Amino acid sequence: MTRLLSPREMAQQSGWPEGRIRRLISTRRLRHMKIDGLILLPETAIEEFTAAHMVEPEAVSPSH
Repeated sequence: MTRLLSPREMAQQSGWPEGRIRRLISTRRLRHMKIDGLILLPETAIEEFTAAHMVEPEAVSPSH
């Protein structure tokens, strides 16, 4: 089972500011769940977010 963390716990674990995590939750950009007003995030939420938003460099063809 996936471990669930509060926004504060997620901030401590990830090193991201708690405010940023809460903003991403409020804009529904970070996977989370609400249970009776309690917000919980799966332990992998930030990894999923960064993987989905990672910009890969474009391949550069050699100049002739």
